[in-house]
Amino acid sequence: MGDKYGLDIIDTLDAAVSKNSQSIPANLLRKDPILTHPVFNRYHSETEMMRYMHYLERKDLVLNQAMIPLGSCTMKLNTAAEIILITRPEFSDLYPFCPPEQAAGYQQLIGQLSQWLVQLTEYNAVCMQTNSSAQDECVGLLAIRLYHESRNQVGRHICLIPNSTQGTNPASAQMAGMSVVVVAYDKNGNIDLHDLRIKAEQAGDVLSCIMMVTYP
Repeated sequence: MGDKYGLDIIDTLDAAVSKNSQSIPANLLRKDPILTHPVFNRYHSETEMMRYMHYLERKDLVLNQAMIPLGSCTMKLNTAAEIILITRPEFSDLYPFCPPEQAAGYQQLIGQLSQWLVQLTEYNAVCMQTNSSAQDECVGLLAIRLYHESRNQVGRHICLIPNSTQGTNPASAQMAGMSVVVVAYDKNGNIDLHDLRIKAEQAGDVLSCIMMVTYP
């Protein structure tokens, strides 16, 4: 059978290539055995493999199996009665690149809401552009960086971030050109104030900001 279908030749060529391939430097060739864990030889049918994969899947933390669901801060901190409004066709069916004159209602809504927020917060202006908490983080950090630059304190680059925060926080800080210093948290998930003081004192004059001292 092997000679008839050329399988012996294929095996010979395969062995020759694996041992004498010139495309991989000799110092990079693997010499130790691979896939030695029992899991790689434990499942011999599709059904067994699917059951094992489902077993691993159930170990993951998913939206509906935790006290505080994972996902967008906007989605998890607002009620369904509030979120459902954005599914109305007046919001969801507007073409993103439609002419401005066809989105007068949008402009009126955004302008009025911006005006209300300015009055409530006493800010000079409010930006309605960012659409997610990750974008807001980056915008806020860029504003902080520009504030320091306006005061001729360009050396302030340290951003203190608790180790309990979500991954977008340090990612946003890096994108804003800051250096991340991690702050510890206690067994209850609260920021370790002692460690925070130490890290702030160590940063000294190059401390830029402290990020995510909020819920959760």
